[in-house]
Amino acid sequence: MDARENVTGVERKVWDLIRELSSELKNVAENPVLEAILIAAKVLGVRKEDVVTKDIIVSEKEKSIIKELVEKRANGYPLHYILGEKEFMGLSFFVEEGVFIPRPETEELVEMALDLIKRYGLRVVADVGTGSGAIGVSIAKFSGAIVFATDISEKAVEVSLKNAKRHGVLDRFVVKRGRFLEPFEKDYEKIEMILSNPPYVKMSARLPQDVLFEPSEALFAGEDGLDFYREFFRRYSTEGKIVLMEIGEDQVEELKKIVPGAAFLKDTSGRYRFLHINRRSS
Repeated sequence: MDARENVTGVERKVWDLIRELSSELKNVAENPVLEAILIAAKVLGVRKEDVVTKDIIVSEKEKSIIKELVEKRANGYPLHYILGEKEFMGLSFFVEEGVFIPRPETEELVEMALDLIKRYGLRVVADVGTGSGAIGVSIAKFSGAIVFATDISEKAVEVSLKNAKRHGVLDRFVVKRGRFLEPFEKDYEKIEMILSNPPYVKMSARLPQDVLFEPSEALFAGEDGLDFYREFFRRYSTEGKIVLMEIGEDQVEELKKIVPGAAFLKDTSGRYRFLHINRRSS
């Protein structure tokens, strides 16, 4: 029996609290009840399934913390910063304020990359703007390739290393702080594939409130959102390499001018989402 089940007085059952608090999340959450459950589970140190199936009692202190976090979420703060993690490619990644939260759509980029790695027998991959390490750590985990990762944020370097350790790929995930691939210039010829979910949002874009809590350098890329691509493809030759990058759906025509010969691929929802270059000879 859970020790909480013996507590009485001002304490109350978790489901009563969830019913009370979930209404506060209706303006920010697609599923307010689920988010309230996840926040409660985080505070109580139990699985979300336990919140649903067990008759857990919440102490006054725990209630206060849960209410505080629900209020924070109701004001637009990202759920996954509260939870401290985000699932990606079936793996749980540490995330925290100052690090971009990985998106489900980016899993498609990783899946395409894994297919190409297997097809061409690639051994060295670069992940530009690694953030939490979601792309690079997943590649190292599921392919056995060596990954050179970069980010301009010291926080991202720190968190991505924690995730590499968590998933047992520290020996194949090398991350350094720096712009583009500057930290690995001496190794550039070894790199066979370059992956990135770069910043591509226009400075004038209006974003959801929770997104604005994420690092601006991971989101915005100049007036038209294309600064990253202009600079990257001006700096680096892609001869002999495969490149996969995320893009904004409305950027294809301008990107054709910046990256002649690139292909543009749609995601499973039918939207253009990826820039693809394949200059491997075999």
